[in-house]
Amino acid sequence: MTEPHRFPVDVLILLQRPDGRILLTKRAGSIYLAGSWAVPGGKVDADEDVITAAIRELHEETGVTVTHDQLTFIGVTHHRPPHHDSRIGFGFLATDWTSEPRNVEPDKCSQLAWFPPDQLPNPTMPYTAEVIRLHQEKQPFSLHDWWGIGH
Repeated sequence: MTEPHRFPVDVLILLQRPDGRILLTKRAGSIYLAGSWAVPGGKVDADEDVITAAIRELHEETGVTVTHDQLTFIGVTHHRPPHHDSRIGFGFLATDWTSEPRNVEPDKCSQLAWFPPDQLPNPTMPYTAEVIRLHQEKQPFSLHDWWGIGH
């Protein structure tokens, strides 16, 4: 009998202004894909649900506070990054929040900036681009990069 595959569960949060622009963070330091742009997010801890994780990650990375009611589920992507184990990413959207976003983790982020979802900067993490695509296309699920062809 083979061992069941266990993989990380992540949350990816799109903060979207009324003009449609989405907040991206530029990854820095020694983290995976440093120099790439990404939405706020991270791993779900063992003792929390995905909504609680999204609220926590958003606050830890940007100082922004949202409530359960201010998050809207976007979709799920089963992502397979090159040379890494697969992961499940739950996407959430917030269009209303408390306080202005700021860089709370300068050791992991060099910059915050707002971008139109159809004009993402280069390089943008594929995981981020995929959850933004799910939101734009109102698609609730994708298998991303399982065959080397994106979604």
